[in-house]
Amino acid sequence: MSILVELTRSTAPGEWDADLAPDGPPGLHDTLIGREQEIAEVRARLAAPGCRLLTVTGLAGVGKSALVRAALADRTGTDPGAAVSVDLAAAADADGVWTRVAAALSRPPDGDAREAAWTALAGRAADRELLLVLDNGDLAARAVAGDIAVLLRRIPRLCVVFTSRVALDIHAERIFPLGPLATGAAGTAAPSAASDAARLFVARLQPHYRWAVTSAADRDGIAEICALLEGVPLAVEEAARAVGALSPRRMLQRIRDGEQLYSRRLVDVPSRHGSMNAALSWGDAALTAGELQLLRRLSVCEAAFDLAVAQQVAGLNWAQTVQGLDALVRKSLLHSVKREGAEPEFRMFRATRRHYRTRLAADPADLAATRARHAAHTLEFALQARQGLRLPKERAYWLELVAERTPDLFAIARLNQEAGDHAAAARLLLALEEAWTVHDLLGTAGALLDGSLAALTGAEGAQAAEAAARWALTEGDWARAEVYVERLGRSLDAAARAAALRAELLLGRGDAVGALQQAEFALAGKRAPGGTVAAARVLRTLAAARAAIGRRQPEEPLVKAARGLLELGEPRQAALTLAALAVAQRGHARARAGAGEAVELLLAHAAPVRDVRAVLVAAAGTVPAGGEAYRRLGALADRIPQRGEDVPPEPAAPDGRRGVLLAARAALAEAAREEAEAAPAGGLERLTHRQLQVAELVAEGMTNRQIARALELSEWTVVNHLRQVMQRLDCPSRVHVARIVQGRATARLSG
Repeated sequence: MSILVELTRSTAPGEWDADLAPDGPPGLHDTLIGREQEIAEVRARLAAPGCRLLTVTGLAGVGKSALVRAALADRTGTDPGAAVSVDLAAAADADGVWTRVAAALSRPPDGDAREAAWTALAGRAADRELLLVLDNGDLAARAVAGDIAVLLRRIPRLCVVFTSRVALDIHAERIFPLGPLATGAAGTAAPSAASDAARLFVARLQPHYRWAVTSAADRDGIAEICALLEGVPLAVEEAARAVGALSPRRMLQRIRDGEQLYSRRLVDVPSRHGSMNAALSWGDAALTAGELQLLRRLSVCEAAFDLAVAQQVAGLNWAQTVQGLDALVRKSLLHSVKREGAEPEFRMFRATRRHYRTRLAADPADLAATRARHAAHTLEFALQARQGLRLPKERAYWLELVAERTPDLFAIARLNQEAGDHAAAARLLLALEEAWTVHDLLGTAGALLDGSLAALTGAEGAQAAEAAARWALTEGDWARAEVYVERLGRSLDAAARAAALRAELLLGRGDAVGALQQAEFALAGKRAPGGTVAAARVLRTLAAARAAIGRRQPEEPLVKAARGLLELGEPRQAALTLAALAVAQRGHARARAGAGEAVELLLAHAAPVRDVRAVLVAAAGTVPAGGEAYRRLGALADRIPQRGEDVPPEPAAPDGRRGVLLAARAALAEAAREEAEAAPAGGLERLTHRQLQVAELVAEGMTNRQIARALELSEWTVVNHLRQVMQRLDCPSRVHVARIVQGRATARLSG
């Protein structure tokens, strides 16, 4: 009898929650997808000398049983009696385990089940190597661990394979941890429609709806679903069975919103394999009350957390938290991760987090208390991060930490808003402005902050409106910036600050004269904006406006501002001010030196890539091509990682770097050539060929990012082309540009 036949025999019909008699356990006849390497590793470990006990561990639904079946499918060869497998899903104690083992060996116990099973095993292993597979041993692992240790000593030719979320913790044990399926293409983290998880999803689709995944949009949706479910096979299969009335795209949104999917359970699959919730609930019987409480409370954390966070959120002392975390890691409910140079951190898979968060919600008092502790700790973290970001030696550490905890930071901001505590939400978001800037998250943070603006009054409201306007200006969202600036302008105490921001807005829209007037007003007399950073920002706008209309900016105010910013510990702001000086004093030796220093500062202090590129463009205009200064800037540019437009900045591999300065220089040369070719006539004829292309794509409704991809330009270059288009056509917005282009098309058609 083969191992697979014995596995079928040893499974009681009642285990299937169905009236029909199945041909075998769930997944028996399915092709195992994406586990080729793991199958080979399990086989190699079992073949290694001295392997007596191999325990395959992993979270619920990861496919431990299926992996072992696949790895052992051809194990017995010509000796079918050399292996026996027993399903222990219904065994909660040692007696239940050995009763099932004895039955699988055709030795029903008359009295002592353990003695009957051990005698049968010893007889089977008398003249051969014997393999005993104990599957789904989660509930009985602790109870049977000592027995297995004794059994291995008593029967030298016995080898045991044990599958469970928790290890047995005995000396002979070798652990094989099984992780989820890959969700991205090899060597990348981006979701892929060709990934193992996506292949599993498509293979498990309801036959009636297979036609629904032929489009690229559906394939992309499936890839994103698998990434969101983190490649956990049971979660992927559950989602695949729900495809039908919901398209993959709609399903993706429901998963993001935390909603429960409708999924019909297969009739020949045990209840515990019907869904992730069922699988996790089945394993809860092996947890203590303290472990369950810790899991429920930690489920409020969206991102990875360390010991300090866990202790604060759970409301436990240090010893209780350490012991609890260790127990949950061993039971495959938490997963340990570690950043270089940092303390160990822990995370829950999405399905686990959702399951225990639902359990926490069943106790409103505990939910409220846990959320309050989490919110207080998160706000404290944001305030600490704000201070750490100002320290050069700690800046990189805090930037990385904020990036990892961003899901929690945004989640707490939303919860504060839902609870009506808009002041706390604003404090959290404003504290991390520097991190949002570096990580290209100002748009998301700004949208969140917008949800609290209406509820904030007085100084808090003015501060929030000013920040929202500043962030919108950085993002190039002129319409939203105008709304925030006007709100700020209604405050008598903020007239100068509103004027400073309005100057940036007008400059962004191509009105250099208006920008100059507003900047001069903001700097005049006692109305000047408070603070070195705010004053420097106005000076930069003033310098850019003067340069745009051909007037030279005095050098001393910018130099003094840059010096003050460095003394204040604001290297990024100082670099931007030096870049403004380079533009204002183009061609002067001081400008060239300032541009080089600006690039050095930005590269040394983990500045946003957009800032570095903008400064490089400014620097490129200050030095002649081919000279020593140009080569030095080129060397600096080569230190900047090339990053995609769609992902937040992250460290790149050395081979992913390029000379950004060369691209900037090429863009400047192209702009100069197009300026020379531009016709002096009015209307669209005043645009260069490239500017006309941009205007036509604007009329088609494309965003700046889409235009950049279509024309193979950087988004920054598109923004500058569009700015020139609006200035030449005297258009206050891109909507007006679209109308002019569409009007010409209509005229041509009518002609």
